[in-house]
Amino acid sequence: MRLLVLGGTHFLGRHVVTAALERGHEVASFTRGVSGGPADGVRALRGDRDDPAALPAALAGWAPELVIDTSCQ
Repeated sequence: MRLLVLGGTHFLGRHVVTAALERGHEVASFTRGVSGGPADGVRALRGDRDDPAALPAALAGWAPELVIDTSCQ
């Protein structure tokens, strides 16, 4: 499964990414890049979630089957 985690480098998101990779999923994380880099094997997508154009631009043709947002915002 192609999985997109909004965040994914810190707190709960990091655990979601790790669990998904261990299960053999293709994982991408969408981050601003201020809380560290993604885990090995993760597609790193950069951008700010407050910018409506950032996520579509970062995906650049890659289409997730599932999106997980662990943010409490």
